[in-house]
Amino acid sequence: MPRRVGIVGTGLIGTSIGLALAAQGVEVLLRDTEDVQVTIAEKMGAGRRWAGERVEHAVVATPLPTIAWQVHELLLGGLADTVSDAGSVKVRPVEDGVRLGGDLSSWCPAHPIAGRERHGAVSARPDLFAERVWAVCPLPQTVDAALAATTAVALACGATPVRTTPDRHDEAMATVSHVPQLLASVLAGELTGLDAHDVPLAGQGFRDTTRLADSDAALWAGIIEGNREPIGRRVRSLGGALVALADVLEAGDAAQVATAITALMRDGHAGRARLPRKAGATVREWGWVGVVLDDRPGQLAAIVGLISDWGVNIEDVGPFEHSLDAPAGIVELAVDPTVTDEVVHRLVNTGWTAYRRS
Repeated sequence: MPRRVGIVGTGLIGTSIGLALAAQGVEVLLRDTEDVQVTIAEKMGAGRRWAGERVEHAVVATPLPTIAWQVHELLLGGLADTVSDAGSVKVRPVEDGVRLGGDLSSWCPAHPIAGRERHGAVSARPDLFAERVWAVCPLPQTVDAALAATTAVALACGATPVRTTPDRHDEAMATVSHVPQLLASVLAGELTGLDAHDVPLAGQGFRDTTRLADSDAALWAGIIEGNREPIGRRVRSLGGALVALADVLEAGDAAQVATAITALMRDGHAGRARLPRKAGATVREWGWVGVVLDDRPGQLAAIVGLISDWGVNIEDVGPFEHSLDAPAGIVELAVDPTVTDEVVHRLVNTGWTAYRRS
């Protein structure tokens, strides 16, 4: 792990990295074009002001259009042995870096995949990256020292480094990050056309779905522009699916509507099932068994012990659904999909209320 790390850009991401590294005993040096952000980051304990000392590793956490220039300046000026960045788009900065010229072998592009709707140093948290993925996207010419330092920083921040390429990173982020941001904003924007009397009818589902709409517009304008081609393809594909659904809703009979909605939601279930529960975990589809547990001591231990006695391994445990006013709750357990039906059958036969989650 580098003993001295410089951070260029003391917004939410840069300051959070500084807080996490400082907590691990790393000497952190901070730099930003906005002096007040450095002052706030210093007061929060993220490090001290960077006065031009050489560092073993530097992290560039500036807006997308400036990343390549900052990397170029750090390496050309001899301020850092190795450099990584925290940009949420990877291909564009690499292209910019190539145009600027110079030796890029000491740069390892990267992206800590975490954030908040609020921005700036005041919103930083030392645990922002805990159990999150940190994409590591080395170039063909990236030296081992740069890759090792980038990985070490990610681990020190509590993240799980996941190696990929700039191209694959940007294609994936278009689907899992950039388009969701746009959708949240479009959906939240629909409220502007709703009568003020009806707005309070929005429930928690709407609030959860539109949470990203509070994000910083200027920051996201740069991100979206920087990854415009993959995002454009995803938006067009999604738009086609929504238009097809609208056609069925407007002209289809009841059976056709039910079929379309069922297919759409099944695709959604299948997609959600592919998400790993832990950062960087290998994706595997488990079978899920739900069990109703009476509100009395020992129920969870009893069901776990019973299933284990059958030689079935419980791979994961879902959130325990329970209201303080209810006489029972529900727990869902992940098992090998080939034994899911058997487990449900045996539980029912031994007196438990159980089901297979579809």
